[in-house]
Amino acid sequence: RNSENGETITAEMDPGDSAGDIIAFATQYWNRDRNAYVMRVGNRLVPENVSLREAGVADGDEVTVVPDPQGG
Repeated sequence: RNSENGETITAEMDPGDSAGDIIAFATQYWNRDRNAYVMRVGNRLVPENVSLREAGVADGDEVTVVPDPQGG
């Protein structure tokens, strides 16, 4: 989900994919600047090098791509 405009993407991702992989995929799809976004699971920001598995993301969970609060 894109927090700026509510757009969503449904995609199959591997549990070993990193937050950085998800951000790159989503920002490319939405034609946005990849460096200006971060990934959030619930209210928690997920570092780019953390895998979906490590972040506790389960099948069917929604992750949100949000503008980087530090300005990207």
